[in-house]
Amino acid sequence: MSGVTTRRLHCTGPRSAAAAMLAAALALGCARAPVRPGADAAGGREAAVNGVVELRLAVPAGAPVRAEVLAPSGARIHVPAFPVPGGWAARFRPREPGRHRWVARSGEGAAAAEVARGEVMAEDRGLAGQVIVSGGTLRTEDGRPFRPLGENRFNVYDPTWSDGLSPADYVARMAADGMNALRVFVFTACGRAGTMPNPGCLEPVLGAFDEAAAARYDAIFAAAEAHGVKVVLSVFAIGFTPGDAWKGWEENPYSAARGGPAAGNTDFFLDPRAREAARARLRYVLARWGASPALLAIDLLNEPEWDGAIPEDHWIPWAEDLARTWRAEDPYGHPVTAGPVGLHWNVEEDERAWWASAACDIVQWHRYGPDVHDVHDLAEALVETTRDTARYGKPVLIGEFGWGGDAKPEHDHTHVGIWAATFAGAGVLSHSAPPFTEDSDEPMTPARARHFRTLAAFLRRAEARGPLAPAPEPAVRRAPGLRALALGGERAAAVWLLAPRPGYGGRVKGARLTLAGIAPGRWRVTWVEDVSGEVIAVEERDASGPLPLDVPPFARHVAALVERIE
Repeated sequence: MSGVTTRRLHCTGPRSAAAAMLAAALALGCARAPVRPGADAAGGREAAVNGVVELRLAVPAGAPVRAEVLAPSGARIHVPAFPVPGGWAARFRPREPGRHRWVARSGEGAAAAEVARGEVMAEDRGLAGQVIVSGGTLRTEDGRPFRPLGENRFNVYDPTWSDGLSPADYVARMAADGMNALRVFVFTACGRAGTMPNPGCLEPVLGAFDEAAAARYDAIFAAAEAHGVKVVLSVFAIGFTPGDAWKGWEENPYSAARGGPAAGNTDFFLDPRAREAARARLRYVLARWGASPALLAIDLLNEPEWDGAIPEDHWIPWAEDLARTWRAEDPYGHPVTAGPVGLHWNVEEDERAWWASAACDIVQWHRYGPDVHDVHDLAEALVETTRDTARYGKPVLIGEFGWGGDAKPEHDHTHVGIWAATFAGAGVLSHSAPPFTEDSDEPMTPARARHFRTLAAFLRRAEARGPLAPAPEPAVRRAPGLRALALGGERAAAVWLLAPRPGYGGRVKGARLTLAGIAPGRWRVTWVEDVSGEVIAVEERDASGPLPLDVPPFARHVAALVERIE
């Protein structure tokens, strides 16, 4: 695994005579345990709380291997192992300080025999935990709000698509640009039989997982853990469209053309044998990356409307079934989502049955198309669809949006998209790719990335006094067509303004807002140029009801931070 240190864990052989005989027969070695950065040995302690520990077990391939981990509190988890060269590996994440005891067993049910045991001492070094769903929002395990802001850089493991950067360097750059979320594809179209597979092809042959490809995903997760970036991992992406040169069904190992059980692309979702094979892939993903605190959500399927025109009544029951498997076997409770295009593009029905399902934890949709190339149309679509889909009481994630025609160097389409989505209450990931398709592909250049950096810095200050949530739109006077969006909390509020469509790009002067929901007291209002982050005006006002705000002259858009003076 890329970027790990290796420390020997305290471990002993099996205790029962029968298990001892099995261990001898298997030439068992109590293997070294690679530990991710942040979980290295120090002062006799072997790991950190929220660091990923890997147990290497020299057990030959054959019967499945699982590890049981007992935490100091008495909490017990079971984690599946996955095959690696020379044996098996099991990964787990200590979630509390103290001594964690583990036992590894090989085999099924009552026939499972102990093959190794040991212990890990974990200390709390302040490492961040995973993201959870709480009260319809995303939060870190320590209770802080988490607003996904980042990229759909789906094949970040391929440097030819990622500015020549390694996954570690690309993720580091994202973090430096204020991004905290990355969506990545596990490719299902692996290339024609006998050719070099796509670098994101995890399963080139049905049921056989490629160690070199898995190591690329390992590198992504290790970098994400190191830089505080969370990963949405799309487990079945690209490979359901018959006859397509890039996402061809014929290149999918689940297809009959590649020796799989499914005659056609829709059979993948209906055939029981294909379903069990898909479950096996999901379990491998859980075993290998489920322990990572960087795993934001497991994304079961990418854009079935666009890739294969899969009907909703095919993929939704399939997704519900796999979500039940994930939820039953994931000891960490990572959220589950799926990535359909959204309500503007459907095959037979729409995604509402999935979003309403208990199997779906995060409502996700994507937005592209000529009807949202204009920034006012984009803002309207993102805001209204976010509000519409928030009815399910779940976090909303815009998993992809973008346009290759985004004017340079302003990148106003990107800017308006991420600010409008954020103030509507959604997490938002902008699609980034070399310019192959103008409808969607736009590289993440420094000129484009600065918009994320400025928004992230604004949000950090805005939520320094507590979480903010979407608030009623402020009333606007003296500027017809001006759109105002607000986030509100007990001790702070934030406002973002989009200039009217007529005359867009010119100066807007003399506008006034009325901000509701402000508690009586004295408030500081800081107006910020929302591209550069430069402060353009500061004033203090007393509130005894709705707070009037005089907007300084601006072009295109501007933001304000309203903070209570204690």
